[in-house]
Amino acid sequence: MATTGVNSESDVKMSEKDDNKKGPVTEIEFQVSQVINRLEEAVIGKNYSQDNSGASLTSLNAESLSEPQPKSVLQQLEDLLVHDSENEVEYTALPELCEASRLSIISHAIAAYSGSLERNHVAHLSSKISNTVDCLIADLFRCENYKVCYHDDQLGGIVRVVRALLNAKVPHYSEIGYEALKKLPVIYTSIISPVGIVQFICNQLGLPLRCVNAIPCNTLFGSQKMDLAALEREIETDKENNRLPLIVLADAGTPVSGHVDNLTRLQEICKANGVWLHLRGHSLAALAVPLYPNATGHISDSMTLPLGIWLGIPGLPTATVYNHELLVSVSPSLLDTPGRKLISLPLWSTFQCLGKEEVRKRFQRAFDWCQQLWLRIEKYPNIRLLSQPPGGEGGIITVSELATKPVNANILFEVAASTVVFQFIPENHQGRVPPYYDKLNSWLGQILQRDCPLVNITLCEVENNEVVLRYCPLEPQPGVHEPPDFESFVACLEQQIEILTATVKHKSEFQKLVEASQCLRLVEIEGWAGLGGVRYQPSAYQDVQLTDYIKEQLNNLNVSLVERLRATDAAFSLGEGGDGLACVRFGMVTSDTDVGELLSLVETAGQEEEETGKVLDTMAEVVKRGIEAATLELQRESDEQLWQEGILRAVPVVGSIVNWWSPHHKGSGIKGRSLDLTAGIVASTENIYRYHMQAAPNQPLEQMPVGHSRSSSASSNQPPHP
Repeated sequence: MATTGVNSESDVKMSEKDDNKKGPVTEIEFQVSQVINRLEEAVIGKNYSQDNSGASLTSLNAESLSEPQPKSVLQQLEDLLVHDSENEVEYTALPELCEASRLSIISHAIAAYSGSLERNHVAHLSSKISNTVDCLIADLFRCENYKVCYHDDQLGGIVRVVRALLNAKVPHYSEIGYEALKKLPVIYTSIISPVGIVQFICNQLGLPLRCVNAIPCNTLFGSQKMDLAALEREIETDKENNRLPLIVLADAGTPVSGHVDNLTRLQEICKANGVWLHLRGHSLAALAVPLYPNATGHISDSMTLPLGIWLGIPGLPTATVYNHELLVSVSPSLLDTPGRKLISLPLWSTFQCLGKEEVRKRFQRAFDWCQQLWLRIEKYPNIRLLSQPPGGEGGIITVSELATKPVNANILFEVAASTVVFQFIPENHQGRVPPYYDKLNSWLGQILQRDCPLVNITLCEVENNEVVLRYCPLEPQPGVHEPPDFESFVACLEQQIEILTATVKHKSEFQKLVEASQCLRLVEIEGWAGLGGVRYQPSAYQDVQLTDYIKEQLNNLNVSLVERLRATDAAFSLGEGGDGLACVRFGMVTSDTDVGELLSLVETAGQEEEETGKVLDTMAEVVKRGIEAATLELQRESDEQLWQEGILRAVPVVGSIVNWWSPHHKGSGIKGRSLDLTAGIVASTENIYRYHMQAAPNQPLEQMPVGHSRSSSASSNQPPHP
């Protein structure tokens, strides 16, 4: 029994020793976690103690340098990531990382570390991990018998697909490149798609931009779907002109509004003309919602799946699934991921952490949130919805029903709307809204972003440069995991709609009252959504040319006016018109606001400020004239005394002898002068010093009028000259 006890104790010690010994992957995970913790704590302003593990790691790296450095490598990296000196902010907003996000970042470090392993071992490991992820993606998105390629750049998959098509359809392209192009290949895309996508494809493959054929949209009933009749005509025209129709880039969720092209008809057109069909867009995430494995079938030849964007996890590569049966003659190296790189490892880690069902539920919740928000805001007559309506025709199908009912692809994409796009408009308005409403929508978006951060609202511009508000839960903010608070959002939206409606109503009255005023001028303020701006302009400046001096006076007057108004009401603010001059800025108002009273208050305060300025200008003129008059009087008196007493007294050396021989008479010195601002006169100071008086006697010895503030006020009404 004793021997058994000794062996057990030895086994325990060996087990503890093995636990304390870290493997290479564990060490990488530990160090990466310490770096992440250091960055997160730096953002919230925590101080580091010298004995924590992050500081120990930093000290170790600093000591390993051949020369001493003022800062370690990690400290320098922290400064670069956290501190934003260009924008003059203390800290940048680094996202909070969930467990899946941490694993994704750590996977990148492990993938880089694996590059030092034996080549065949890395290739085998990469193939094993990629096959596992391929099966998970194929099962999740209902695309059996498809292959997957992974790429860091979101457009990298389309470039690979186009390159593979050129190799498959153009003889000897793999050997001699562009010289084998007897026919110009054509890439078809919607006219509303970002131009940068097709430009990137052409630049990567060395193709001219005239390979791109932009197809117009069918704008009937506000739709942004590709005009398929126009697509058919363009394909036939290109064939007749000896061109090679190559690929159609269709949208399963347009970039802003989330509209989905008619996929069934697109498949028919592409199949009949031998053209490859590629899909991209957020609505493709709806393929993961149904539970039935064969509910959707093959809807395209290839698809782009940006899982990192949809899940809000940084570092995930983009996956492109493609029908490899149509590219049998193409070398697999054109599409497959290089075996010596573990590019799919972050995706493998994410699936292992979340599980396939959790990924599917996240996508389902995102589409359900879009449907909830749509149903809540469609009732407002001042809100126009521009995105695809959820729920299918009539909105009778809910997103949750998709998980339990077999549906085809068209019905699936009609029910599952990926975005909600809306804007504030006049009631019963058709067509483009007035430009002023772009400012109102911009203001509305900023207010909703500030007051309702759990509902991620972004400001966008559609093709006619209208400003719209967009909600897309498939573009979640990293670190935000709370469900959206639609109750607070709708309450805030309803309150802001009332303010916007009141502002629009009072704006016309505001402009009419300003035009009727004698001293107020309307000022256009760029980007300002409130009532507008007014500038107080005295009547003396109405018909004169605004020189630089007069502009400066007007600017100072209005700046002082705003300061006076803000002392009584914080609703007034200082603005600047297109001419660069200051003005009084009016913001948003409510329905019970009296615009006439506000403008009357500005006029009254402006007149008071103008009178104050006149008194100050007149007083300054009185002081200036008084100084000039006193200077002239003192000079005249000095000259008279010089002639009376003789010039010899002013000659050096000789003057001292004359003064000794004939001293000055007492009281014959030069008298000073005092300026009476109340009376506006310059008087002698003889009585003050002789009789020690603070006021002049009834009959002062000398007086000279220099002008009075009241008498000179009339002249101050004239416009000053520079």
